[in-house]
Order: sequence, then structure tokens, then C-alpha cells
Amino acid sequence: MCSDLVHLVSCDFNSTCGVDGKFLGTILDGVDRDFWHSQSTDEDQETKILRLLATLETHVTEYEAGIRALRADMIMVMKEDSHGSPPNSGGRSEHRLPSQSFLNRNRLKTASIYNALPYLLDYEEALVPALTIGKDREGVSLVIGIPTVKRPNQSYLLPTLQNLINSMLPLEKNDTLVIVFIADPDVSFVQSTVNSITKQFKRDVDSGLIEIIAPAASYYPDFKTIKGTLGDSDDRTRWRTKQNLDYAYLMMYAQHRGTYYVQIEDDVLSKKGFVNTMKSFALENSMKKRDWFMLDFCQLGFIGKLFRSSDLWMLVEFFLMFYQDKPGDWLLSHFFSVKYCKLDYSQKRCIRELNKHWIHYKPSLFQHIGMVSSLNGKVQKLKDRQFGKLELFIRHDNPEAKVESTIKHYGKFSLEKAYQGKNYFWGLAPEAGDTIKFTFALPIRLTNYRFISGNAEHPSDKLHNATLEVLPSESTDRIAGSTAVVTKDGYVVVDEFDELGVLDGQFPDNLNPIKAVRITLRNASENWVILSEILLEKG
Repeated sequence: MCSDLVHLVSCDFNSTCGVDGKFLGTILDGVDRDFWHSQSTDEDQETKILRLLATLETHVTEYEAGIRALRADMIMVMKEDSHGSPPNSGGRSEHRLPSQSFLNRNRLKTASIYNALPYLLDYEEALVPALTIGKDREGVSLVIGIPTVKRPNQSYLLPTLQNLINSMLPLEKNDTLVIVFIADPDVSFVQSTVNSITKQFKRDVDSGLIEIIAPAASYYPDFKTIKGTLGDSDDRTRWRTKQNLDYAYLMMYAQHRGTYYVQIEDDVLSKKGFVNTMKSFALENSMKKRDWFMLDFCQLGFIGKLFRSSDLWMLVEFFLMFYQDKPGDWLLSHFFSVKYCKLDYSQKRCIRELNKHWIHYKPSLFQHIGMVSSLNGKVQKLKDRQFGKLELFIRHDNPEAKVESTIKHYGKFSLEKAYQGKNYFWGLAPEAGDTIKFTFALPIRLTNYRFISGNAEHPSDKLHNATLEVLPSESTDRIAGSTAVVTKDGYVVVDEFDELGVLDGQFPDNLNPIKAVRITLRNASENWVILSEILLEKG
């Protein structure tokens, strides 16, 4: 009997494992009987099947719990087999049969996501992402969730990702997963965002550091049926309602991928080494046996809130219960009040109690930079005063050169300081034909180049329709190939800025050694222009 029990409880739940089928047959028969006799005869066959699938999903959880109980019974039986008769057995060797109470049709049934979002019953694919791009990285220490949607005439996502990755140490990248959740119904926006991420961060997507997902449209309700609450307009209520559903979706998707989960927004800056700082702070508080539920690394909104992944289910259920009622950061505060404050606590005592479980880290590791909200007409100038200052440029040790530009710089943001790695270049209203030039005292051999325009605080101040040109030390007649574009003054066009405002590549070896490097603008720009990274690498 014991060997039969081992075979039963170790089998895959979706198969009969050679058993006579009575076990699973009993389960499915009970579900089938409960289900079909409880439904209206007016429903068509397809609707009945969809409801059956939803019911089965709920029952699977219950029966898996039953299997765990069977396994516990099995272990007890095996221990009795290996250690002789149990106490008080009178010398008889008896096997205790495992409990079958979980098969009882009157067993209490737990709630599921379909109770909170009943419209999901009509869409089989609603809980399956419509898009996933990545390497399914699991078992990391930290999962970072970034929900993003389209904003009017502005986007901060790519600068946020660039800063986030630049702020990670190499070892941190190997133990982290960044999930970008594109929660927008506009398919063209989703596709363009995917293209931008996979192009600018190809190495990070290929390594598994970055994963991109998008939900099925059927995950969301008909927002036209949602009316304003708390004195908010219908539009604002629908906006925050969708945001709560986005947060819940992202948490559900991320909860099994790592030890900790932290959520940020798509318009933030982060400090260097933030991953190790967060992990160390979590470990420190755990070793001190503090009963923390959330570690807070930013004073604003839902930015930088870190949870144990094993606790996310509580937040998800709370958010799904009240997703239409209040904004997410309010729900988070209410969750803590409900969980940790007794009704007879004074406000002072309640705050003292909350601080034991909602622990703040100072100074903040994240700063909010977005001005244009995803809610039409909303402008937010929120800043975390505890964050301090952060460099908005990347330093490089460039070869000595004379730098000059026909674009006038703003304030202290000169081209000379940008080239020397002391600041970024910020130019005023560039015109067609303007140039940025680097001239070397003696011709030098150059290998790689990188120019990044715009920065996290000013993502729109990018260079577009601009070319990179080099002046070889020898005549351009010797350049291999007849397709090279040569300007009237002898410069060879090497590359041009892409739609992201980036130049990144290698100098053709047959152009070396090089006298000068020049950027030429083809068109005027409505915005100012920033160069936040300048790299000319010597060979």
C-alpha cells in the first residue's frame, strides 16, 4: 500500500501516472457535477466551458493542497515503516490511511481573481501576456518592475532604463531582473517601444537582464462603465483604476521570479550601486529580526517600494478588492493601517507601529524626474528632497583635442567640459548647418565612438538628422569603395544619429589616422540639444 501511495502523490497533477484514474476521476467528476447543475440552461456551450475552466483553476489550488496533505500522510507512513510500530500500537504494524476530506464536495472553496474581476470569465486569454520578450530569468535576488504607458508628447522610459543599467555594478546585473510592463492599449505604441528597447538595450535583453511584457486587452474591464469617485472626474478615476490593475498584474507576473520585488516608475533616476544597497538593507533588517513588510527607498508615490516576493499576494488581493475605489499609493497606506493599527490606537501610536513594518532608507535611492503625466493635462513637479544630486552625464577619458561648436551653450554646460567628462553639453536652439568639431594636434588612430543626446531630466533635447564625419590625415582617394560620401571640405560621412538620438559604432580602419571628427546638423531643432555622453576611443 505504501508504494502505491508514493506513486500517487509523486505523480504530475495533470496525469493519472498509471493509477486506475479513480483519484482524478473523483475530482473531475465532483467539479463537473457541481458545475453543470449550478448553471443556467440559457448559457451556450462555449460560455459553460469557459466557466468550467475558471472553476477548475480554482479547484486545482484546493486539490494541490490536498496532495500536500497526502504527501505528509505518506511521510508519516514511511517513518512508521522504517522505525517499527508506532507508540501505543500494541506491537501491531498498522498503516494509517491518508485523509480524503479534500475530495468532499462540501469542502469550503477559496476565492480567486475571478471573484474580484468576474469579466475575466469571458476571456480565456485574459491572464496570459499578449507579449513576452526575454530569457525567463528566475531565481534572482531582485526583480524590478517598471510599468509604462504612453504620455502626451513625451517619454522618459529609455533614459530611465539607461540610467538604471548604468547605475548597476556588473555583478548586480547578473542577480537582477528588470521587467518592463507596457500597459498601453495602443498596439503601435507597444511595438515602437519594444523596438526602441531591443535596439538600445540589445545586450541587456539578450542576457536576460531586461524582460518586456504586455497584457492582453481583455485583462481590463470596460472603463466606460467606471464612474468618478472621491470627487474625481470620470477620466481621472479610470486612469487610477487602470493603474491599480497594472500594479496588480505586474506583481502577479513577477512574484515567482526572485527573492525581492521593487517597483519604480518609468520616469526616475537611480543612484550608483542601488541594487546592493537595497539587498544589504533588507538583510540588515532581517538579521535584526525586524518584522518589516516594506522597505521604502523613495519618499514619493509607489517608487522604490521593496517587498518580499512571498508577500506580494497580500498586496495583489488588496489592490484587486479596491482597485476602483482609491489611488494605489492610498491603498498601500490603507493596507498598512488595516494590518498593523488597532482601532483603539491613537494616531501617534499607530504611526509608531507602522514605522516598525514600513521602514524608510535615507538618503533616497530614486528621484522622480517626469513632468508630463500619463493623465492628460496633469503636470507633476514632484521631487524627493532626500535624494540629493546625481550626475546626468557619463565621463570618459577622451584624447586631447581642440573643441568648438557653432551652437551657443547654456550657462556652465559647455562643450569643453562635456568632452573632459566634467559636465554635459547643453546647446541653445541649433540651426541647420551647425557643427560640433573635435580637432587633434596630430592625427591619431581612433577605434570606437559614442554620442548620446538628451538626458533623463531633458529627454527631448536630442540630436536628430545629424551626421558624424571624419577628416582623414591622407587623401580620401585611397578610401576603399566608391559609395563613401565625402563633403566638399574633405570630411567622410561615417554615421548618423538614430531616432533615439544615439551614435554608437566603430571608425573604419581605412580612415585612420584621423585629423578631426565633426557632427553636422542637417535641420534646425525646436528643442535645445544635450550631449550627455561623448566618447572618442583611441586605438
